[in-house]
Amino acid sequence: MIVKSSTKADECAAIAAFMANPDFDRLPERARKETMNRQRGLSGERSTAHILDRHFHDAPNHVLLHDLRLPDGIGGFAQFDHLILSRLSRTAAVVEVKNYRGRISKNEHNEWHVWYEGRRRPIDIPNPLEQARRQGEILRAWLKARRHDVAFETIGAFVIIPPEGSIDRSKVGADVRIYKADNFMAAWTEFGGISPMGRLFSTGVSAKTLLAISGQLAGDHQPDPRGLEEMIGCRSSKIKPAVVVDNEEDGADDETKPDVTQQGGIQAVASAEEASPVVASSEPKATVVKSDTALSTIAAEGKASDKIEIVPGIYERVLPDGSVAFLAGRDEAAGVCLKLACEGLARWNPRYRNWLSDASKAPIIRDALITTHREQREVSHGVG
Repeated sequence: MIVKSSTKADECAAIAAFMANPDFDRLPERARKETMNRQRGLSGERSTAHILDRHFHDAPNHVLLHDLRLPDGIGGFAQFDHLILSRLSRTAAVVEVKNYRGRISKNEHNEWHVWYEGRRRPIDIPNPLEQARRQGEILRAWLKARRHDVAFETIGAFVIIPPEGSIDRSKVGADVRIYKADNFMAAWTEFGGISPMGRLFSTGVSAKTLLAISGQLAGDHQPDPRGLEEMIGCRSSKIKPAVVVDNEEDGADDETKPDVTQQGGIQAVASAEEASPVVASSEPKATVVKSDTALSTIAAEGKASDKIEIVPGIYERVLPDGSVAFLAGRDEAAGVCLKLACEGLARWNPRYRNWLSDASKAPIIRDALITTHREQREVSHGVG
């Protein structure tokens, strides 16, 4: 059954309306590209949600939650694209959608990349499974804190890519849980499904417990407070966001995804009623609000955006030509961290002491910075 429904259909409609605004064409090129990438990403996630909904909507032994955003315990948040809880097998499957439409591969050093048709060189990407694995650990901590860890002892991490993508299994390996969308259900069944004979001897949790736990998860969902303008790099929100460990942007041809937006061009209302294990319709619809003034202001400014802090001590700002400048404060450690993330992806500008990146490489740099920050926090807090 579906306890928390997908918002992607409404978000697709909302962002399409945002792009239909006449002032959209006057935005910086980088902002337009980011918006179009988000639209394509939302479309892909909507398709994946449809596949899962079709399979689980009338499955009483399984619960499906979409677009779940939970605190990670160290000041940030983890976004779960999809989460499947299965009561008979006592399993939880964390499903992350990556919109890679090329061929995924890796080398002997476990360095991942995507080959796109027409490109001479691949695009380097973070390990696609790492985000899902980190989310799995956050889910494990959530379950343990509420004494539900016995109910779901096995947590698996999965990655889904579009049907147009491909996986070089000679490099990636058949046992790595990355699947094309149309092959995922068969792979999940081996992990969390259970045969008719197995049901007779199952010692799984009760249906009541399944609903109670999934209801608590939905109730702990916290929508993203950022507006669309901030997400596409045109303006900073008055609300300073926490470090978002899950907003992975996966390379030049990967489409990123907005969560629930509240300001500027698109607004979606947080669901206060999600704590109850009611099915599917508990998520409110996104609504479009007028954004003529916001878009006109952004397009007319013709100057660099405000600085946005990505992680403590490291900032970014969008320049008038659409490129992205990354800069560190006076913290020497932050400067070293920024240099490691930018080398090979951005150009050092000694005049302004910042790193300049084109829009396609900026998401990779952000992801590296956020991942490094999270790992450092885990070490300092003694998280294994």
